[in-house]
Parts: sequence; structure tokens; C-alpha cells
Amino acid sequence: MTKVIHVFALIMLMMVCNHTAANSQFDLETDTTHQRLYKNFLNSYNSTDKEKEFYKSLEELCEFYREHNLKLNYYKMQLNACLYETENNHTDKALKRANNMLTEMEAEKFDAYSQVYLALGTIYENRGNYSLAQHYYEIAIENLPHEDKNSEMAIYSRLSYLLMFQNPVDAKHWNDLYYQQSLTYPEYHQVYLFLEAFINFTVGNKYDFKKSYAAYNSYHEQNEKLDNYGKEALQMADLAFDGKYDEALKLLENNQTNDLNLLGNYDARICIYKMMKRYDLALQTSMQRAQCVDSLSSDMIFSNLNELNTQAGLARAKSKASKEHERMLTIVVVFSVIIIIMLILIALHFSRLRVQLRNRNEQLKTALVMAEEGEKMKSEFVRSVSHEIRTPLNAISGFNDILNSSRFDISDEERKQLLERIQENVKAITEIVDDMLRVADKESNEFYPKLNKIYCNQFLSSQLYKHREHVSGAIELNFTTKVVNRFQIETNEDGLTKVLEQLIQNAIKFTKEGRIELHCEFAQGGKSIEISLSDTGRGINKEQQDKIFESFYKGDSFEQGIGLGLTVSKKIARKLGGELTLDKNYNEGARFVLTLPIE
Repeated sequence: MTKVIHVFALIMLMMVCNHTAANSQFDLETDTTHQRLYKNFLNSYNSTDKEKEFYKSLEELCEFYREHNLKLNYYKMQLNACLYETENNHTDKALKRANNMLTEMEAEKFDAYSQVYLALGTIYENRGNYSLAQHYYEIAIENLPHEDKNSEMAIYSRLSYLLMFQNPVDAKHWNDLYYQQSLTYPEYHQVYLFLEAFINFTVGNKYDFKKSYAAYNSYHEQNEKLDNYGKEALQMADLAFDGKYDEALKLLENNQTNDLNLLGNYDARICIYKMMKRYDLALQTSMQRAQCVDSLSSDMIFSNLNELNTQAGLARAKSKASKEHERMLTIVVVFSVIIIIMLILIALHFSRLRVQLRNRNEQLKTALVMAEEGEKMKSEFVRSVSHEIRTPLNAISGFNDILNSSRFDISDEERKQLLERIQENVKAITEIVDDMLRVADKESNEFYPKLNKIYCNQFLSSQLYKHREHVSGAIELNFTTKVVNRFQIETNEDGLTKVLEQLIQNAIKFTKEGRIELHCEFAQGGKSIEISLSDTGRGINKEQQDKIFESFYKGDSFEQGIGLGLTVSKKIARKLGGELTLDKNYNEGARFVLTLPIE
């Protein structure tokens, strides 16, 4: 392979060595011996017929770095040697040198493995295997010492160069990373400007290319000491954008653009053919490029054995370098784990004790609340029942005395009225006892199977209007519906009657004037039916709204009843598959809503 590929790589890697002077124990740039040896090395590198002189100058310069303990400079010179051997078609020598670099680093325990990866990337780049070159360059970046910014810059530029034809977006990404660091050195920044302009050429962006090309030329005018790296390649691109395709191709065919490697020349020619819309020539050139890559790859078959050995050695070296550290780390980790386990066990023990203590406290607290609540309910129950039963008993006793006393002369009509009053009070006592039995036992165990199909409108209206005789003329009873007359619902008639009876009786009890309205409509998209009973009575205070369904709760202690009616009604509603709730948004009185499922 010709030497056109390596001018750029040589510039970058040489500068990498030059700018490590800041890390040395003395100033390499002012040391006369170093200047002489370095100049001999450059001269021999650029000469095509001085191979012996190259190796001699390389050995002298490496020996100088060894004597002054400049290990990183030494290994970077070895990297330059890999580059030299690769460009002169001695890939096996380059791979062997990379392996020797690894052996020396291993022996010296000097962690500069990134230079080995960099050498492998350089070798594969020179042999046309860009994918592997990119792979090793990226690994080299990951393993670079933090302070080795010069090598990092060199790799950024190489990755940008590799990818500018195949993947211009990634190429621009790497060049952008290279930009900030390149500002320190004019020769570095020159490379950045070249790559920026040429990437625009590869994507056919004429406007941005012209802008970048102008920036490149302006920078050269400001820095006269710079060489002309990249100038001919950009001239070729500029000619192509101006439609001077023949002149641009001539630069490539005469091999005058040494800024591009062999494959780069193929890629540039393909770009020009696409501009010319000569896709036949672009395809033909693409096939020639593929043959070139195959030819270069075939040279690597035997050398790959050495490269595999290099990679295995690199893994070995890393393993040995970390073996002692791992042993000490293992000991520390084992002791740490033991201590942590002990602390965890102690913490868990105390945590369990705290949980047990907290649970016991909660249990005691709950038991105390339940006991207090139970005592309160028992007292309230005894008081309420005593009051409710005593009232009708006193009435019965008084009416009985009148009937059996000879002191009172009463007519038959009066006697009949007294007997009716006695029967009413006996009925009241019976209802109180029934309510208690329902809550204590019967309603807790009684089922309400859906045995009946009832016509909704007819049944509800009859339940409401049978109470006409129990209300004064100041109260209006209304039944409204949004359900058709023939609509039936399957439920338990007895259970539904009990609920409605309780709600209507409560409405009558607490409404002195206005209206009591029973309403029926579909709800939940037709999946249920909603029965509501609203009145214009005194309503329920907000403080009482959440308690009215509790057992033995009464909003007014002086009202008749023991506070079980709504409790029982809610239980029955749930056994019917529905729910009984209070509409808290209703403010004209009280409104209860019974929802039943439709099956």
C-alpha cells in the first residue's frame, strides 16, 4: 500500500510525543540532545529508502526516553514505529511490536495499555479495516489516562477521519469533541478545520463547505508557519462543488492529494461521480474499492494470529496487574460483609422488638377504644331503649288505670279510643324489640333472595301513597319517574318494602310542611335503578351526616326511636345487592338514595 495514507497520522502522533514535554522532569523542547535525536527520527521516517536509518534513530530516541524515565514518550515512539511498519506493508512486524509493547508494560507494571489499543487501531486503519480500527480507537479512549489529553485529541481526529465518508454524522461528533482541545495548538486546529470542511463535502453541503473552506484558508493566512496539510484535498472538493469535475478528478488520478489515503481517494471519486449523476461510474468505483479492501484484508490473515496473541496477552496483563489488588479487596470485602451482616442482624433484632412493642401498643390502644366505644354504645343503648320503652309503657299503664277505675265515668266511644291508644303503644314497643332483634341477630343472618318481579312505578307509587292518611294537609306527596310503566325489576319485595317504609316514615316524622317526593330513574348507563326519597324537612346537620347509619345514633335524643332504622335499612339494601346513601349535596331537607342492580 502506498504512503499517502500516513502523512496525517504521522503529524498527529508526532505532535502527541512533542506535547508530553510538560510531564517530563526537564524541558524536552530546549534539550539539544533530544532535538537532534528527534530531528533524525523525523528525517528517517519521511524517507522512502532509509529503513536502516529509521530503526537506528528510533532506537536512539527510545534509549534517550528510557534513560530519562519518560515511559509514556517511549511507548508513543513504539506506536509511531507500528505506524511506520504498517505503511511499509510489514503488518506482521507491527503486530509483533504491539505484543512486545504489552510484554514490556507488563514487566514494568506500567499501565499504558491504551497505547497498545491505539497501535492496533492504527494497524487496522492502514490495512483498510475501518470497523476494527474504530473499535480499537474507542477502546483506547476508554483506557487513556485522564491527563493524556494529546493522545485523546489524536484519536478523536482519527475517528473523525475514518468515518467522514461512511458515517458523516458520527464523524462530525468526534470532530466536535476534538475542537475545544485543538484550539491550544495551531497544527491541531488546522486538522479540525480540514475535517470540518471535508465532512461537508462528503454530505454534499456546498454552503457549509464554502464557509468551512474559507475559515481554513483564513486560519492559514494568520499562521504562516503551518504546513499545507489538507489544502489539496479541499481544493479538489472546491473544484467539484464549482462543477469543475474533470479538474477535481485529475487531482485524484494524479495522486496529488496526499491528504487522503487510498480508500479515501476511492470515496472522494464516488462523491464526485454522484455530483455528476454518473451513478454507473460511482458503482464501478465502489466495486474497485471493495476489491481493494479485500486485497488489504487478505494480507492480514497470517498476521491475525499474532494479533490474537496480543489481545490475549493484554487480557493476561490486566488480570495480573489487578490480581494483588483483588486479593486485598477480597479480604476487605469479606470483613466488611461480616461486619455489615452483624449490624444488620442487630438492627433486625431491635427492629423486631420495636415492631412487637408498637403492635402491642396498637392492640392495647384499639382494645381500649373498642372497650370505650362498647361501653358508650351499651350506655346509649340502655338509655335509649329505657326511654323508648318507658314512654309507651307509661301510656299503657295510665290508659289501663282509667279503664279499670270506678272513679272515671267514660262512654263506650271513649273506651274504644283508649283501647286503640293502648294497642298503638303496644305496637310501638313491639317495633322497638323487633328492631333490636334485627340488628342483634335476625338481619345479620337473614337472606333476601330475589324471588319477586315487580313493576317499578306501580310498586313505588303504592308504597308512597298508602301513607296519605298519615300526613297533614300541609305536606304534598309526589311520585315522579323516568322509567316506563311496564318496566320490571327482580328483587325481594319484602326487603325493599322494609327499606322504603323506614325512609318514608322518617320523612313524615321530620317534615312539617312542603313535600315528600319519591323518584325513580336509571343509573350507571342502565345497569342499575336509582330510587330517591327527598323531603323539605329540617334536614341533617353536616356534623351528623357521617353518623346517621351507625347503630343507636339519633340526631335528636328526644325523638321517638332507638336509632336502628337506618342501620337496618342499609344492611337490607346491601343484601339486595345495592346501596343506601345520603345525598350530602341536597340542601332543601334530606334526600336518601337507594341504588339497586338490574339483572
